[in-house]
Amino acid sequence: MIIGHGIDLIEIDRVTSIYSKFKNSFVHKYFKNDIIEAINPRVLANNFAIKEAFSKSIGLGFRDPCYPNNIAVSRKELGKPEIKLNYKLQKYLIENFGDFVIHVTLTDTKKHSIASVIIEKS
Repeated sequence: MIIGHGIDLIEIDRVTSIYSKFKNSFVHKYFKNDIIEAINPRVLANNFAIKEAFSKSIGLGFRDPCYPNNIAVSRKELGKPEIKLNYKLQKYLIENFGDFVIHVTLTDTKKHSIASVIIEKS
């Protein structure tokens, strides 16, 4: 059974502009727990789209306990994104939905990053 589905579309130029202006403080505020091989605006846009899609999939948006740094994004060996939740956010999901599985997909173009997250009861 599907618990929730969220999608997000973000303009990579917008992230480029923010990253150019704020650099490390931007990365620390939104991506400090992500595993990123090389920090660049495209990867940051992709990860932000994933985090936003996740927040929509559980119906909270970015509010307690679903803050961007409570959602860690990494890539599997072949590049598939995956999400790991911090303890507080994982506890929230288990208490509200029981056992769950997170499905993530991502695509991007020169201009946009698009992510889809489905939360499924396991």
